Amino acid sequence: MSFQKLIGFSVLFFFFMLITVAKGFANIVILNGLTHENSAEAGESYRGGIQVQNSGTEPRSIKVYQKDYWYSFSGESRHDEAGTLARSNAAWIKSSPTLLTLQPDETAMIDFEVTVPGIDTLKGTYWSVIMVEGIEPQDTVASAGMKIHTAIRYAVQVITNIGNTGKRDLQFLGLELTPGENKTQVLNVAIENTGERILKPELNLEIFNADGESIGVFKAERRKTYPTTSILLKLPLEGVKPGEYAAVLIADCDEDNIFGTNITLEL
Repeated sequence: MSFQKLIGFSVLFFFFMLITVAKGFANIVILNGLTHENSAEAGESYRGGIQVQNSGTEPRSIKVYQKDYWYSFSGESRHDEAGTLARSNAAWIKSSPTLLTLQPDETAMIDFEVTVPGIDTLKGTYWSVIMVEGIEPQDTVASAGMKIHTAIRYAVQVITNIGNTGKRDLQFLGLELTPGENKTQVLNVAIENTGERILKPELNLEIFNADGESIGVFKAERRKTYPTTSILLKLPLEGVKPGEYAAVLIADCDEDNIFGTNITLEL
């Protein structure tokens, strides 16, 4: 299997820099993580919080709002309007405050409550993101010259698993060998979550020579993938000499949820 050149992507948080004309410089940081995952049954509620700090030297205003979040192994990611995705939990979430101002070194908590609807048919994983974004100062014209102002926007993922329900399933979308560092070949593996529940696969590749002897097991770090999303995992094949090999590719998602396929490698 092959596909066009794959582009890596980052799902831990959404970050961008906006260059404007401005006075001063300030940063906001999230102190307690960019992912909040909980389990709840239909009709139940739970609470959480996002701890935010102004690490800059000037007061900083922040706005809080919601979006949906979707991404693909190709590098595409989207923050659509809240409630757009079929598995969005945005309508279940109430957060407060929606606007706040932090003094230098001040820390505050953005509280949120998730109320799962009392619907018996809910199953699997539902998610969305709470956006925490710095507000640009009103006086953006500097008296002398241009200055760079950095605006940071975080997407804090709020994940709700309905008990232990939901089908676990994934599909290997494609494989591609690309050159890596020090003449090492890298096997790029694209995986799609085709089930109903979040998966966090650990990828293992065991390679066998012509005599059927194992020459090593190669692993990629765990990455999460939501239903309908896909990820790209990279396996550097260090120390494997050129040749043709049989291999077994395993995606271990814990709790006896293991998916595998046999492949042939030509290095």
